[in-house]
Amino acid sequence: MPPPAATPSVSTADFERRRQARETANEQVVSGIVVGVLAILLGTELFWSDLAAVGFGNFRGEFEIPVQVRWATMATLVCHACLFVFLRLRPRSFAARKYLIVGMRMACLGGVCWGEWYSPRPEFALMVPTAFFALVIVLAGLSYSRSAVLCAGGLAVATYATVTLLGPMWPLSLRATGLATQVFIAVSVVTWHIVSTMRTMTAEAVSNERLSRFFSPEIAARIATEPEITVRAAECRVTVLFSDISGFTSMASHMRPQEVVDLLNAYFPRMVQIIFKHGGTLEKFVGDAVLAVWGAPVERLDDADRAVTAALEMQAAVNEFNAARAPRGEAPISVHIGIASGLAAAGYIGTDSYIQYAVIGDTTNVASRICSAAGPGEILVGEETRSRISPGVFRLESLPPIAAKGKDQPVPVHRLRPPA
Repeated sequence: MPPPAATPSVSTADFERRRQARETANEQVVSGIVVGVLAILLGTELFWSDLAAVGFGNFRGEFEIPVQVRWATMATLVCHACLFVFLRLRPRSFAARKYLIVGMRMACLGGVCWGEWYSPRPEFALMVPTAFFALVIVLAGLSYSRSAVLCAGGLAVATYATVTLLGPMWPLSLRATGLATQVFIAVSVVTWHIVSTMRTMTAEAVSNERLSRFFSPEIAARIATEPEITVRAAECRVTVLFSDISGFTSMASHMRPQEVVDLLNAYFPRMVQIIFKHGGTLEKFVGDAVLAVWGAPVERLDDADRAVTAALEMQAAVNEFNAARAPRGEAPISVHIGIASGLAAAGYIGTDSYIQYAVIGDTTNVASRICSAAGPGEILVGEETRSRISPGVFRLESLPPIAAKGKDQPVPVHRLRPPA
């Protein structure tokens, strides 16, 4: 049995794939917006400068953008345009990409910050880049990477302090650096917390999505709070239901592959809904067969009753399924079901990269043999299942024991009849 760490590894890998795809999409959007905003900004500045050059108003005031800032802004625009193209051509993420993007943006802002010293009012311009550095820290959070946020915060402090302290506004620049550092630290902490919360919520959503495929909502909710119950390798007493479509191989040979897929995709959800309704666990689909378990990962006193009740409802659902297919001229199907109870080992099996929940033991084999012995539309239960169900609730008819592969003695079986 794999170690407990194997269980979340699949969710982590799934989450990481989704994170990388979302990171690429986010960076494309941000790069496109930055290019658009900076293009408008530069175009507007040139427009006002041209008006001032022809003497239409006095637009060369104290807030005129220095030419150094224009060049730094142009460099920022070109860098983001190249980034946008690169992300379109190479959308696949790699480990260092988010750090390179953060470094590029900090370098561009460093150039803008240095150019601000040429403003007619540098004491005003001193704090203007602070907001842009804080914005880069927030944008680093779009990568869903806490380390990228910390990297952005550290680079923001280092870049701003280096450029500002070397400027001409000493000692005002010292005070500005202290205030900006506090802002950057606060923004980094808040963004880090938001990213951590988002990662936790997303990872839980991925895990719950996987759980909902195999466990009923009741059991999935318990696993979410007690994940160790699915990893334990201890034996448990289970009731296994094996359901199979009668004559499916022959039926499928006369159908197109897509028709077979459509049939199963319409049939399986009805069966799974009933299994989950009665608190069962869907272990797997085997071709056209459904393997469900009660008693794992959570054992209850009425597991046998739940399994038998589910089997009766599954047969009724098959009749409704056939009634819905008849007007379309589609052939009806019949299902035979076998149920057995006994000891089994349940838990995750496989490797760190691929695992699945499984119930291992002779009980599963016996349920399969009993299912094979059942006729179309029949439900057969084993002796231990008969002894565990509530007396007088279900109608049972004893049948001659059946021979089962691997068993020295014939296996006693009982036919379950629908309620009168």
